[in-house]
Amino acid sequence: MSQSKTSTKLSFSAVERSYVEIPVMIEKKVTGKDYVYYGEKNDFPQYLWNLYLRSSVMQGIVNGTIDYVCGNEVVSKLDVINREGETIDDLIHRIVADYMIYGGFSIQILRNHLGEISELYWLDVQNIRMNEDGDKIFYSKEWGKYGAKAIEYERFDSNKKQSTSVFYYNGFLSRGVYPIPRYNGALNAIETSVEIGKFHLNNILNNLSSSAIINFNNGQPSEEEKRKIENQITEKFTGAQNAGRFILSFNDNKETATTIERLTEDKLDEKFQIIADSTMQEIFIAFRATPELFGMSSEGNGFSLTEFSEAFELYNKTVVIPIQKDVMRCFDKIYNEENVVSFVPFSLDGASNKSNKENE
Repeated sequence: MSQSKTSTKLSFSAVERSYVEIPVMIEKKVTGKDYVYYGEKNDFPQYLWNLYLRSSVMQGIVNGTIDYVCGNEVVSKLDVINREGETIDDLIHRIVADYMIYGGFSIQILRNHLGEISELYWLDVQNIRMNEDGDKIFYSKEWGKYGAKAIEYERFDSNKKQSTSVFYYNGFLSRGVYPIPRYNGALNAIETSVEIGKFHLNNILNNLSSSAIINFNNGQPSEEEKRKIENQITEKFTGAQNAGRFILSFNDNKETATTIERLTEDKLDEKFQIIADSTMQEIFIAFRATPELFGMSSEGNGFSLTEFSEAFELYNKTVVIPIQKDVMRCFDKIYNEENVVSFVPFSLDGASNKSNKENE
């Protein structure tokens, strides 16, 4: 008698590992191009903007620092700065935002027929490219497109009376023509914080699949039936609103009962929390910031005015005032005179009337 052989079909699927390629801040001269590439693919500032939009931590630090730098009031003899009705306060808020995100900023300057400065406009620094000598500005919103056309400007020169020019500040960290963001060393950490947020969201949305295996012990259904069962379970028993619910299984008899096996907890969420704490620290170090200044109290401690005041005093001296001075010097250079703008320092009660000139 011949013995029958039972063949078992096994199906395996390959799990692809994902890798995130973080753009690097480099300047590259490309043959045939009048401008220097800003990053390997000429998209580094666009990457920084996208990172800002995706990271709540980065947004909190950047937006909070803008408020601290602009203080309780921007003081200037300048008021309305262009025919669109924008004020000097509008302009400074925008250039400080660019300074925090990109490490630099740009201002378009128009002169009248007498050679006097008549209008100032904010230019989005992520759309600016420069030539190797640093005296020509190329502006385009379409750098990512083939054959992108750019408007060419002369870079501002205080010794010339250009009818239209662009004041371009690339910061003190730059060793070339483009600025370097102060948090450049923490790009990996910021990306990690974004991905951790995605992990927690997906862990909530898919909580059932990560915690249990449901075995149907009544034979192999067709592919169509498998899809129906999968869709029914997904719709009814996953998601944050279904946390804590239980499953009712209707079976013909005990022999064909559905069984549920719980998976061993790997405490992946705790591991991610350790990474989250580490990356958070790295991000705040890069910005030279203190969590208490941006709505994050230390673990186990409540928010107090004393803690805030002490933290702000250090941040004000090491970050806020230096940025204010940079902005003030730039406007002094544009108008070739001193104290064109100044700042009433930030205070919670808004009562301070002393400009930061007195803190120098």
